Amino acid sequence: MIDELDKIADAMEKTGIIPVNWHPSLYVLPQVTEKTPCVRVWLLTDGHIKDIELLNQKQAVPLKKYEPNNGMSLPGFNVRPPYRLVMPDEEGKKTVKSIKKSLQKGGFDFSSYLREEDDFWTKTRDVLKQCFGTVRDELDAACRDGGLLADETLDRFLRVVKKLSGNEQRFQQEYCSVIRNKVEHGDFPLSLLCYSVQKFFTFLDVVDYKDYPVAHEKTIARLNDLLNAGGAVPDSAADIAGKDAYGRDIRQKHKRFPQVTLPVLGRVKLRSQVDVVPAQRRYHRSESKTFPVGSESRKRVKMALEWLGAAGRDGKTNGTAGDKELLFAYPRTQLQDSIPLAKMFGAQLEDVLKKKGDTFERLAESVIEQLKGLGTPAKDAELEIFSLRKMDTARTKLVYYRNTTVESLEVASKSWQRACQNIPAIHLQGWEKDEQTQKRRRVPIEGAVVFPVKLHRYLNLVWKRDGVQAGKVKIFAPADGMNLLLETQSRALAMHMLERLMRHAHGYFFYLCRCTGKKEIANVRYKEFYPGILGLLLFKLGKNMEEFMKESAFLLGRFLRVTDEIHRLYCEVVRKGDLPSELCGSSLLVSMLQSPEMTLDQLAMRSAPYIKWARTGRDKDDKSGLVGYWMNLWGDVAEQLHEKNLPKHLSVAERAQVFLGYLALTPKKGKKDKDDGVSQADD
Repeated sequence: MIDELDKIADAMEKTGIIPVNWHPSLYVLPQVTEKTPCVRVWLLTDGHIKDIELLNQKQAVPLKKYEPNNGMSLPGFNVRPPYRLVMPDEEGKKTVKSIKKSLQKGGFDFSSYLREEDDFWTKTRDVLKQCFGTVRDELDAACRDGGLLADETLDRFLRVVKKLSGNEQRFQQEYCSVIRNKVEHGDFPLSLLCYSVQKFFTFLDVVDYKDYPVAHEKTIARLNDLLNAGGAVPDSAADIAGKDAYGRDIRQKHKRFPQVTLPVLGRVKLRSQVDVVPAQRRYHRSESKTFPVGSESRKRVKMALEWLGAAGRDGKTNGTAGDKELLFAYPRTQLQDSIPLAKMFGAQLEDVLKKKGDTFERLAESVIEQLKGLGTPAKDAELEIFSLRKMDTARTKLVYYRNTTVESLEVASKSWQRACQNIPAIHLQGWEKDEQTQKRRRVPIEGAVVFPVKLHRYLNLVWKRDGVQAGKVKIFAPADGMNLLLETQSRALAMHMLERLMRHAHGYFFYLCRCTGKKEIANVRYKEFYPGILGLLLFKLGKNMEEFMKESAFLLGRFLRVTDEIHRLYCEVVRKGDLPSELCGSSLLVSMLQSPEMTLDQLAMRSAPYIKWARTGRDKDDKSGLVGYWMNLWGDVAEQLHEKNLPKHLSVAERAQVFLGYLALTPKKGKKDKDDGVSQADD
């Protein structure tokens, strides 16, 4: 990891990118959301609180906090709500609703819900004592050592905070009073006043500032300069002799690597991985003894990772790949922070992708076009892709690394699109609310190409037979989707994925087929992805749609579907629309996957009454033409199956073909699709 980051630093220098060298003790603020707000406390020169206001995400992003010890920081720190409702969660939710109504009517008495012995702010006051005392003194000394000027904003701020030391109780009373008043008037959310366990962030500022307040990017930049300028400890002669592993200054080779704060992951500790090699650790010749890294090299790799993982480059050089996992992607020789390379792989929050309407096809075309426009020939332009995952509080692991070329990425992305479209036309519907009438209406569900990084989410979901999600497993990771995209030899991985998908999602497909046969809308999510995933994995196994649609497994699924169409028409005409819970074809899907020959015999017996009716009792019915059409199709499929040698047991790939055969659009008489012989039938 250190080597890769050092190469990034070289590329940054060649490209002319000059990143900010943030001091190791400066950390970004927690992400601001409705559930985790951030407030700014305005302090007067005497230390009293003048006002409190909410900071939005845009205001909070450039801010940082000085945190020499975990949880102890300035100018900001975590606080708890002043009041805590001591009751079970469900009762607490009801109470919060009643509090909101009472506040709207003009006040609320919290004393009836609070225990006198339960001082919820005890830990907060302990934190404040450290922040206003030890942390302030350390920050003051470091800033003055770096050249803090008298009467500048940070000097005024530190003098005001010093007056808070020893007055934590007064700060609490004033803070609670302002917060409560704001909540009662509807300016602040109720969660700032009372909750069970929630924390939120508070950032201190001073009314009497000079030029810029403390909560301003220029003041934070000034704080960073002061901290970097001061606090240097002189090295001994032995510590400065020689060069490090990269030929640079060897100073501070024995110190720990700096930490980097990244989105999703939080604090990441950089380290040399040489210590994990047993042969080196055994003889006590590891880390700085065999791979010394000096302060200059450490600063370079820290700045490189901070630049790649900056929040402003979300979807470009970095993106959320999964739970506690961050993916990085960038051109190696000519760094760019405007090309949505990470987003192309799906490394971004799902709601962001949906909101912007980004699809894999559109992003892939745009990214390849922009990469080719960098001026380097496409075949020689190299890309670096790696992924970091937070294993626990302390450890972060490199879980994926791959370098490729623009040309290879273009070929892989086009192949991925073809693979996800490696299925016959499928007609699925969903519900959509009409904006004018506010009533639900049926809308077609268009198939979508799954993003490689998102593939593991669908493979890990477990479904019941009624289409209800039963849970999740942790078998596949985001890196598996990337391997399937970029690796040329991925047959073994595709087979493993298909085996697990058939085990985890067979209930999903049973339910989807049952609803499709009855012309009902299956109330399940991800209908736009799951059929395409079957096509993707079959494609990676060497099975193209044009070929497997002629195989017996696909025809078996098709035969079940045609039989269900006849059964459904029988129920509509003879039983006056009274349909059973399962039609005869879809009810035999489970047994068809286990024993095709035996199931066909069962299907012949169960469908005999409906087939007999379709042949003889339909002359006077207005649906006689439609019934005749399905009977002709039933005969065609039966004849094709008669010519095939049916397998005694279906393989995993053949089971997938059965589902696709059932879900495929039925042929429309007289109009055949040129590609696959299946027409776009009317529903």
